[in-house]
Amino acid sequence: MNVLFVCLGNICRSPMAAGIMKSIYEERGITGAIESAGTMDWNVGSGADPRAVSVAGANGVNLKAHRARQVKADDFERFDIIFVMENVHAQTLRKVCPPAHAHKIFLLGVDEEITDPYHGSEAEFHATYKVLKSHCLKAVQEHLQF
Repeated sequence: MNVLFVCLGNICRSPMAAGIMKSIYEERGITGAIESAGTMDWNVGSGADPRAVSVAGANGVNLKAHRARQVKADDFERFDIIFVMENVHAQTLRKVCPPAHAHKIFLLGVDEEITDPYHGSEAEFHATYKVLKSHCLKAVQEHLQF
């Protein structure tokens, strides 16, 4: 199953979530494309936030090759499921998503938004990483049915 993670700028939450999901896929022998993107184009081409790289690396997830990108029209076709970090991201995507693919958009946290650690400390990145890992594991069980 191909999975896309989406946040605002694609330098913190969504790259960490994609890295976590890639490691889960590897551990469980699951195949599929895992990518991340942002709703905005502010950081296109930039690497992940250094704090995200550090925290992910401390947890065995390498984000050094990440380059931010914005969601593209063909993402709605290419990916089987699109996980967003906040409801506003879902609203933004639904405005540009073809109706036939709108059913693919889900809030990763199900009942809670995953707040952006960008304006916080590295400790907030650690907390966000833990929340992302928990939700990625739940997503594998509930949405991806592995």
